[in-house]
Amino acid sequence: LSVALSSAVLARCPACARNFANIHCHNICSPDQSLFINVTRAVPVEGTAQFAVVEYQCFYQQEFAD
Repeated sequence: LSVALSSAVLARCPACARNFANIHCHNICSPDQSLFINVTRAVPVEGTAQFAVVEYQCFYQQEFAD
């Protein structure tokens, strides 16, 4: 859903929309998240023993960012 919303905002620049979607998917789905993401804030999910990440830092190599 959030990628679809960003596409609406970035519709005037298809390359920007693709780049944003690529980074979003990389952040959410990568099996190597622990190598480039640092969770800085998580909150308990009511009624469960789980936590939801609400804030994190990303660390990318310059080559990936380019």
